[in-house]
Amino acid sequence: MNKKSAITIGTFDGVHKGHRLLIGKTLSYAKKDGLKSVVIVLEKPVRSVSGLLSLYDEKIDELSLCGADEIIVIPVPSDILSVEPEEFFDGFLVKILNAKRIVCGADFAFGKNRKGNTDWLKNKAKSAGVEIDVLKPLKISSKQVSSSHIRSLIEKGGIESANKLLGRNYSFYGMPFKDRGIGTKLGFPTVNLKVNASKLIPKGIFVSLISQNGKIYPALTSIGYRPTFGKSSAVIPETHILDFKGPWKKSETKVTLIKKIRAEKKFKNAGELKKQISKDAAKAKKYFGIVY
Repeated sequence: MNKKSAITIGTFDGVHKGHRLLIGKTLSYAKKDGLKSVVIVLEKPVRSVSGLLSLYDEKIDELSLCGADEIIVIPVPSDILSVEPEEFFDGFLVKILNAKRIVCGADFAFGKNRKGNTDWLKNKAKSAGVEIDVLKPLKISSKQVSSSHIRSLIEKGGIESANKLLGRNYSFYGMPFKDRGIGTKLGFPTVNLKVNASKLIPKGIFVSLISQNGKIYPALTSIGYRPTFGKSSAVIPETHILDFKGPWKKSETKVTLIKKIRAEKKFKNAGELKKQISKDAAKAKKYFGIVY
């Protein structure tokens, strides 16, 4: 890479508003100083997390929308992540990427045992003629925007708060599969999805959208163990499409969660469950302004 570059580095799980601020600053500096904008992203978190906000393909799709000249992916695990900070800085950032400016968050650290923190980076960069811009954590409604905080919100069912920090509605993809057909028997047919086990999905009943092949429909989504008819061993998303008739194709489907209506619960019988689904569907229709 001959042209000097402006770089930001991170895991970017969720590509939330804080991440977009880092990337936006990087692109701004690159444009101002005639540099190449580069986003270096870890394939997945180095440390184990309760669930990913964005799977690899989802993350790359979101990062691609940010407009950087180049996205470089570092596999996890990778030898480059375990080298000493000096080798990562001199050999990778400076020699290979020709870094002129590095934009990072206050908690950024790299290299073996994360020894390359922001203080180390500032001292090292000064002698190498590289400019460092350490951004303060972004806060929204006095809450710091971070992937861990967003995960916590989603796990607790705070999907609207999570969406606010993400800057978009939380979503997941899956492949439709035929199940017991209980929803159809109750008068509320559903699209059941098999979702990647690494993806974080919350439990509960949600106002949602479901989309496939470019077509988007208002919907009601239930995610959980389905306890009324015998608790299942896995968390399964079931989506009832409002005012929709006909078969749903067996191809990749996206569900977007907008608002939580209630928690999942066990009902005494099918009749009680049907009454509750009717109420849930009515709330979802009201949200979308569907006349019924």
